[in-house]
Amino acid sequence: MAFFENFTQVIRQKWLDYVQANRGWLTLQMQQTSVRTPDGGRRPSSFLILGVVNALEPKLSNLMVPFYQLNSDEDALVEVLGLNFDPEMVLDNSEVPTTIEANDDQPLLPDAPDL
Repeated sequence: MAFFENFTQVIRQKWLDYVQANRGWLTLQMQQTSVRTPDGGRRPSSFLILGVVNALEPKLSNLMVPFYQLNSDEDALVEVLGLNFDPEMVLDNSEVPTTIEANDDQPLLPDAPDL
C-alpha cells in the first residue's frame, strides 16, 4: 500500500505542475465544464485529468486497465488517484519558496557584523 500512496503523491505533484504551467487555457476550459470538489472548489473534468496524468506518468497506464475493469466511473478513478480537489486552491495556498539572489556587495543579513 505504501507504493500506491507514494505513486499517488507523484501523480498529484505532476498534475499540479501541469495545472500551474497551463493555467490560462485550463481556466477558460473550466468556464465551460467543471466538477465540484469536496474542498468546496472545482476542477476540470475527470476525462481531462485522467488523460493528462496518463500522459505525464506512463506507469499509470499499467494500472488503468484493471482500475477501469473494476470501476469504469471516471469520477471514482479520479477519487482513487487522489485528484478530486481544486488544483487552483492548492496552488494558491502552497508556499512557494522565494529565491534570494546573492550579491557580493551586500551582507546576507543587513545587521550582521563584519567578521
